[in-house]
Amino acid sequence: MNFYEHQDLARKQTKRLLFLFALALLGLILLTAYLVAGISYVLGLHNARFESYETGQSIWSISSQVFDWQYLGAIALCVLSVVLIASLFRMMQLSAGGKVIAEQLGGRLINVHQRDANEKKLLNVVEEMAIASGTSVPSVYIIEESGINAFAAGFQSADAVIGVTRGAIKNLSREELQGVIAHEFSHILNGDMRLNLRLIGMIYGIVIIANTGELLMHSTGRSSRDRGTALSIGLALLVLGYLGVFFGNVIKAAISRQREFLADASAVQFTRSQEGISGALQKIGGYSKGAQNFNHKKSSEISHMLFSQGLHFNFFNKLMATHPPLQQRIKRIDPQWNGRYKKAHVVSPLDDSEDKPLGATATGLAGAMALTDEQPASQKVDAKKIIEAVDNVGEPTDQTIALASRELTHLKTDFEAICESIHEPYTARALVFAILMDANNKMVRQHQWADIKKHQSPELAKQTCFIYKQLGLLKAKQPLLLLDLALPILKVLSDSQYKEFKAQLLRLIKMDKKIELREWALYNLVDHHCRPRKVSQLHRLSIRQRKPAVGRLLSALLNINIIENNYDVPMAKNIFDLVTTSELDFKLRWYSPKELTIQAMTESLDQVRYLKPLQKPKLLKACVKVIQHDGMINRDELELVSCIAQAIDCPLPYMDVG
Repeated sequence: MNFYEHQDLARKQTKRLLFLFALALLGLILLTAYLVAGISYVLGLHNARFESYETGQSIWSISSQVFDWQYLGAIALCVLSVVLIASLFRMMQLSAGGKVIAEQLGGRLINVHQRDANEKKLLNVVEEMAIASGTSVPSVYIIEESGINAFAAGFQSADAVIGVTRGAIKNLSREELQGVIAHEFSHILNGDMRLNLRLIGMIYGIVIIANTGELLMHSTGRSSRDRGTALSIGLALLVLGYLGVFFGNVIKAAISRQREFLADASAVQFTRSQEGISGALQKIGGYSKGAQNFNHKKSSEISHMLFSQGLHFNFFNKLMATHPPLQQRIKRIDPQWNGRYKKAHVVSPLDDSEDKPLGATATGLAGAMALTDEQPASQKVDAKKIIEAVDNVGEPTDQTIALASRELTHLKTDFEAICESIHEPYTARALVFAILMDANNKMVRQHQWADIKKHQSPELAKQTCFIYKQLGLLKAKQPLLLLDLALPILKVLSDSQYKEFKAQLLRLIKMDKKIELREWALYNLVDHHCRPRKVSQLHRLSIRQRKPAVGRLLSALLNINIIENNYDVPMAKNIFDLVTTSELDFKLRWYSPKELTIQAMTESLDQVRYLKPLQKPKLLKACVKVIQHDGMINRDELELVSCIAQAIDCPLPYMDVG
């Protein structure tokens, strides 16, 4: 089962979850309505009348005599409104993405400042996995907990975060840490994060019933009768609320256990190593019971998101456990396991033989290369490599992880100054400015330099100039690789700083009086990941249901070839019809360049983000087929395809493009 099939399965499980919660909520509302109405009747708060009772009379018949349906309906509507409002309120709190969860747990962001070698090791592992899988580098938080644990949180890859406890980075080797991170990336890739956040919202809505009951129990009325009424109704709501929470947690735990098995299997698939994740689980088993706990007041709410069981239950352990037993998880990964846990101990980064990324080298090429003002001729990439990558969307292998690790090592060694500078929110902006500089038109580039000097500080202008000259020495994929590393740092910018940053980007793009497709794609990529759009559309659609948006996007890609190869309009339409028919099984309308305004393109990109999971690879493959005209794709076209892939949350595995 591949990445998008996993996401499709997650969507189906979400529907089952909603159905189960709907049933549980319906039962809870009915019980609450009857109980409150009954207490009201006993206390004389409602003028119901019970006329007669006959043997064998149904509860519905008795209810119709005691209470009128309007009264019961009013109570049920009140309860439903409270639950829904509470759930929506909690979901709104979480709408900013995974950073809300990380910050609630007291996490500290380390993408910007790593304080020790362990934190640097963690960030290297996360960056390798992100680059290999084609997702944007997530924000990484350290949680000051002594136990070994981790979590991934967010609605989409653009707002995803990974949180890791201090105990994990101190006690796990690099291989074991890589297994844990691969497990968490599986949750990102397989669509589990959104499911987990929805679970939090749903459970919170039911908890409100119990909280309301608790408030009523502690309320003080004007008379003993008022206090008695409040106490009676409060006790009823408290009992029913916690009963609903119990069944809600049972549903949550059952779904979570299955997703944990899938994430364990995916971690082994990604790393091709049983020892990593198995060793991490064995060290968790070797911890004392207290050290395994996640000691935070929010731990019960996010327990299903953790790498290992964060809570211990005295009763109903099998029903309430959010994770399968450790022994069962380890046996599934390593059937030859002898049943003995490892004793956790502090691993020194200096003594960790695997602390360096795979294939680490130090060639020192940057110092030997002369800086030039012009970019080199555009490199060509075999289109077959990109098609193969699209076929493996969301399925990083040990080879791609090793490749990404080597590429990052070369990049950080050969271009150390750039890599260091982009890990600061202030200077990370210089990278984006440099990427958008016009490499082909010297006059336009001079105007861009003048604008940067006018609106930015001298130091930032100097950084931009330095990075621009270095970009000409990079290989085809490396500028975007640098941008991937910079995106989580740019997220730290305040709203006012980000507003000024966007204004500068737009000025650079519009300097030549036109907006090229590559520039538009880069701008949307940065904006999508630095300020992710709220997930407002729950219903996913097919390509057929998004024909105009897909048609505009593919037409824009084809129009590049029209200009480059002097195709006439009939020939362009024939190519467009051939590609869309072969890849999508139906024809789309071709849009001329005049019809493709920036606003129309941006709206189209927003719409295709909400395609059904299995539809996104088809769209991306059609994009590649449209853009290739001679079996090769140049550097700008490769960047364009990569930007579109990330902008629609379709992770393209890292490719060796030379």
